[in-house]
Amino acid sequence: MIKDRPAKSEEEVRDEQFARLLSTMNAADPFDRYGLEPALKQIEARWAAAQRKKPDRKLVHQYRAAIAKVLALSKKIGPDFFDNEIEKARWARLNPDADDGKLHDLMDQHGRTGAEVDRALAARGEDIDHWFKITLEDYRKRDVRTEIVEPFLKLMVGREIEADRKELFGTLFDWIGLEKRFRPTDASINNIARKIAARAGSSDQGATQRSEN
Repeated sequence: MIKDRPAKSEEEVRDEQFARLLSTMNAADPFDRYGLEPALKQIEARWAAAQRKKPDRKLVHQYRAAIAKVLALSKKIGPDFFDNEIEKARWARLNPDADDGKLHDLMDQHGRTGAEVDRALAARGEDIDHWFKITLEDYRKRDVRTEIVEPFLKLMVGREIEADRKELFGTLFDWIGLEKRFRPTDASINNIARKIAARAGSSDQGATQRSEN
């Protein structure tokens, strides 16, 4: 009777996927792998970091709506209440033993107005609006492009890796653990590669012109 083999651990699976990626990149010996492994691990780490720091887009919309609601309520309550009662309460919280005279002195010397708080909130709201504007596409897909596809294409060019691009990205995405629904199409990857090549060509041309001048 043949015993079932124990299931591979996640670490073993990832090690096999990484070895397959290196093989696909024709990095068979230690010399070929020198500098390549750290570059790949950096791509993986930056992708992971990009995903950790981003909340659900719907939650950001709720936060933006809350800012608008707070600003509307602030306007309805009026600045005098915040400039006097709330500001005095702030200093009383920070200085529990101070009398009214001391609190008023602190307010005169270091106080802030409700308008300053509202301006800060309004600016935060405008920043969020701009973020929405520049991230019209799903930002996870954008991160796939900026944190995985573009760095990997540049790595391929820099190390003169000549291999099947479709197979390379397939093994790369498998190793990183990128869900299939977020994987760009071959046409999209090829389009990104053309744009990178065009930018590199423009940069080289500009450098040549500066050296001639």
